[in-house]
Amino acid sequence: METMKAVAEVSESTKAEAVAAVQRQCQEEVASLQAILKDSISSYEAQITSLKQERQQQQQDCEEKERELGRLKQLLSRAHPLDSLEKQMEKAHEDSEKLREIVLPMEQEIEELKAKLLRAEELIQEIQRRPRHPPSLHGSTELLPRSRDPSPPLEPLEDLSADGGAAAEAFAHNCDDSASISSFSLGGGAGSTSLPRSRQALSPEQEETASLVSTGTLVPEGIYLPPPGYQLVPDTQWEQLQTEGRQLQKDLERVSQERDELQEGLRRSNEDCAKQMQVLLAQVQNSEQLLRTLQGTVSQAQERVQLQMAELATSHKCLRHEVKRLTEENQGLRAEQLPSSAPRGLEQEEGPEESLPSLVPELQQLVRHTRQEARAQQQAREHEAERLRIEIVTLREALEEETAARASLEGQLRVQREETEVLEASLCSLRTEMERVQQEQSKAQLTDLLSEQRAKVLRLQAELETSEQVQRDFVRLSQALQVAPVRLLFVVSHAFSLIKTHLGNEIAMQKEFQIF
Repeated sequence: METMKAVAEVSESTKAEAVAAVQRQCQEEVASLQAILKDSISSYEAQITSLKQERQQQQQDCEEKERELGRLKQLLSRAHPLDSLEKQMEKAHEDSEKLREIVLPMEQEIEELKAKLLRAEELIQEIQRRPRHPPSLHGSTELLPRSRDPSPPLEPLEDLSADGGAAAEAFAHNCDDSASISSFSLGGGAGSTSLPRSRQALSPEQEETASLVSTGTLVPEGIYLPPPGYQLVPDTQWEQLQTEGRQLQKDLERVSQERDELQEGLRRSNEDCAKQMQVLLAQVQNSEQLLRTLQGTVSQAQERVQLQMAELATSHKCLRHEVKRLTEENQGLRAEQLPSSAPRGLEQEEGPEESLPSLVPELQQLVRHTRQEARAQQQAREHEAERLRIEIVTLREALEEETAARASLEGQLRVQREETEVLEASLCSLRTEMERVQQEQSKAQLTDLLSEQRAKVLRLQAELETSEQVQRDFVRLSQALQVAPVRLLFVVSHAFSLIKTHLGNEIAMQKEFQIF
């Protein structure tokens, strides 16, 4: 009996110790799980706050990028100042048209003057050929009617000698063609150079007759006055005007060539700028697309984190309920063990006679019954311990899964941070490239504007020089034209007086010959 009591006490003590150890282990496991869950919840909350901050930062970056894109679009809209260039090109075209309008009448006048020069040279050659024939009174009277006026020479000559100025004016109004002072000077020079040649081979009377004939033929044929609206210029000024016209034509061609080159350069610069802007816009669109994809991945990661947090919260609630149930079951087991041990203690106190049977078979049956109860309790404890081990294993697996999910989330977050850093670096490079392109474009525009202003200054200087030269030429022409009519009237009156005197002498000689 004592052995049985000792065995029962030992079994009770071992049972209590085992239950206490299992309970202590369960409490430790539950405390560790609670600490792990608290740590995971705090870490997840920190991650959620950091993700929210990153999301806000990304939204701010997106807003900054949108503002930067708006500013770039404004700069692009203001980067094409074509109106001023078109106005300047139109002005250059108008200047070229004005120069062409100036040059074309000059060329026409040049052609007309060339034709008149040819006609004057023919007249000079004809005048040079006429004095070579032996002059006589009959020849002089035959040569005089070769003028444009078919009337007899004596009557108009007497009328002209009576009033030289009126005759010169009438002759100037009757002239149909206009010639320059150069033709007059050439004709006069040719006549004056031809006279000494004829005088070297002729007698004094023949020289007088030849001078009469040449003067008579020169007055209607070689002297031309300009019609109203035209001006007379000498040979030097005419050549100078021709050179100025050629120079103006060359300047016009050079200006048109420079304008074509400027247009070509402007077109090429516009094409290059458009290509660069297209490339930059494509890069900006790619960066925006990458940013949108990154925002989508971040939102998906946030949704996954929220789902996992919800799952963890539900699992935490389940674990809490399970721990509560285990504690309640443990307390129930304790309550069951305490009443069963209390009657046994009372029976033991009452005495061995009342608690233990007197017969050996009954004692054996009691021992067998106590052994079965102890075995059943041991099996129940083992089942409870196994169930607790299984729950602990499942909780550990869930914790490992949560840690793995956390590691994967951290990896995704790290990858997303790297992608955002790469995108920020590409955006910085794009901004620097855009600033460089803008600087180059502004520099090219400034160089084009500077070259255009220089060309404009040179053109204005050339126009100023040409205008000053033309003013000086017109001043000289006006001075020459003021002197030329006086000389012309003097020459005409002198020629008419010579013709009158020579004709009077010849008439007197004819009368003397008739008397003889």
